[in-house]
Amino acid sequence: MGKATPALHSSRLATAQLRRWGSIVRAHFATLCMYCTVALSSSALASEANFTGTWSIDLRSKAEQMRGVECGLAAFELVQSGNKITGDHTFSTPGCGRLNEGGEGTVKSVVIGNTAVLVVTSGRNGAIVMGKATTNGSFLLWQTLEEIRQGEPAGDSPLILSKGRLARQ
Repeated sequence: MGKATPALHSSRLATAQLRRWGSIVRAHFATLCMYCTVALSSSALASEANFTGTWSIDLRSKAEQMRGVECGLAAFELVQSGNKITGDHTFSTPGCGRLNEGGEGTVKSVVIGNTAVLVVTSGRNGAIVMGKATTNGSFLLWQTLEEIRQGEPAGDSPLILSKGRLARQ
């Protein structure tokens, strides 16, 4: 056979990437089902929560706040429609040294009672994490549960909030 054309090489690469993504999704589907089951059982008696809104947390220390250091914020902007959530997120370190701008559609979720299982993609390095969020009055309680896919380059922080109590804006 002759040499592979650029189109054939690109097609093979795309097929390989799709297979890899499919295996990642299959590998974490059982975990997602388990978290959904836990969320169902823990929220069966709870009322439906409303996750729509902008939720943020100031990550700066008191000293950084007093000095007026810029950035140092994590936020989710969510829109709930029935039991589905879409949205985006941002994360910036104090002093603006590193930034994850997230982007539209970087948060996808399913809501069960007062718990949402969110899948968040880093706009910084493509890492994907799964976490859970619950509402408590005017606060969103967020916790990353598992990294589904490591970002590239390996070792680079995705700058996705690991845990926090975000206030509704």
